[in-house]
Amino acid sequence: MKKRSCNRFYIPGATLHYRESSFFFLKGKFTQDHFPVINLSKGGAKFLSHKRLTPGKDILIRLNIPGRENSCEILADVRWISRNPEQSYKYQTGISFKSFGNGRKKNSKTILDFLTNLENSAGQLEHPQVSLLQ
Repeated sequence: MKKRSCNRFYIPGATLHYRESSFFFLKGKFTQDHFPVINLSKGGAKFLSHKRLTPGKDILIRLNIPGRENSCEILADVRWISRNPEQSYKYQTGISFKSFGNGRKKNSKTILDFLTNLENSAGQLEHPQVSLLQ
């Protein structure tokens, strides 16, 4: 049985920063740090961070792709956290993107198109310096 329904890919230099949900849903500020994206898919992402996020928590990420002027904001759920074996960042964090479509707490279909275009132009599965742990 296949664990994932979306192919993972790597975009060199891709980073993200995020803001966590609160009582007023995503009203906080984005993190000042930009965290490296280890891999990405149309269904989610794995990235490095200093902070341990809570699985099940809603976040809004701002995805930054080198060579693209505008960043992309994507609603997501924190799925898992693990210790990072490297010393640069304390944690690896896995997120799944909210569904695509119209309505509250959904991502726009233009974001799905954006991710599809990234996938079509990407090469390798994983960041070359991070072993596949999940």
